[in-house]
Amino acid sequence: MCAMAHRDNFTLDGNISATTNASDSISTTEEPVAVKVLKTFCYCVIMLMSLVGNTLVITIIYRNKRMRTTTNKLIGNMAISDLLFPLFAVPRETAQILIGKSRWLVGGVGGGILCKIVNFAQDISTAVSILSLVVIAFDRFYAVKFPFKPAIITPKMCRIIIAFIWIVAIGIHSPYFYTFRLKTVQNDIFCVNEWEPAFDSIPTQKVYFLIIFVVLISFPIAVITILYTAIAIEVWKQNGPVERSCQERQRREYENKKVLKQVVTVVVVFVSCITPSTIFGCLVHFVWNLNFPPEIDGLNFRFSALFIMHSNAAISPCIYFIFNKNYRKGFKEIVQSCTRMFSGVTQGASHQSKMESRVEHATKQTTPRCQYI
Repeated sequence: MCAMAHRDNFTLDGNISATTNASDSISTTEEPVAVKVLKTFCYCVIMLMSLVGNTLVITIIYRNKRMRTTTNKLIGNMAISDLLFPLFAVPRETAQILIGKSRWLVGGVGGGILCKIVNFAQDISTAVSILSLVVIAFDRFYAVKFPFKPAIITPKMCRIIIAFIWIVAIGIHSPYFYTFRLKTVQNDIFCVNEWEPAFDSIPTQKVYFLIIFVVLISFPIAVITILYTAIAIEVWKQNGPVERSCQERQRREYENKKVLKQVVTVVVVFVSCITPSTIFGCLVHFVWNLNFPPEIDGLNFRFSALFIMHSNAAISPCIYFIFNKNYRKGFKEIVQSCTRMFSGVTQGASHQSKMESRVEHATKQTTPRCQYI
């Protein structure tokens, strides 16, 4: 996670690599085969769920133009960033479970580049997700507060915001291209995180961790909390003895409440998943001073914190399908398309399906238009 998950790399994944007691104990501790198999299986499950779930979310939004609202575009942006976990983080973690903490299988220039890219890619994913959640919170607040005003985030502005989110995430993690490098210790290759020779590693790493913690964790979560508190107050007011001016207002209020349930659940799950790794990073940097106390099982503590964080990429798509009928409908349409493709359904059946879709679309156009989510 942005400096939470892998800033433990500063000690745990081998920086000051094999020179601190903490990294020594983690690198040399050999786990039972059954434990390694169980951990690997757990990571394979979340990798499969994340790949399938987030790919489905992206595909559904892409296929259905009416679902390309600001909220769904940002959800799609989060899904794209979440794919970085199964593509980069999970393979690395499973390899380290099997061969030993921080050991790197690829040497040379290619291995050095891969060392930088893997850590960089998986950590910007968390940054993109939390910044996207901030924008979603602002968009939901405006929609609830001013239900009949034009959306403040236009499609063009949404694209600009998404690009800006990635620029910020990439910029704040750009030091990785300097700090992460390969190091050989006793014929073993390690991917380590060192600030030397330009900076003193330990104090610089603590300052960098603190910056990440404030900019990408504390401040965004505070903003999200304030916005959703304001939304809750506004929704509570709407539930009072307010005259319902028209059916359109009722529909908008109903749709807003549905979206709120979904996005609030996403936020709660996201914060719950990153909290263990955040606590872990704070302990490592500011309590244990980058050295594990002898009574702490650093190996399993680290695994648990990272696994919970990585599992968020697999849980989020499930939330969308549980709370939003349009995602369920999109999934059903994809399954039907695949079934027709592989079972050779007659052209007449396909034509009938298209006609039903057109009738449904025409029916929707005759009703007051609310945000399609």
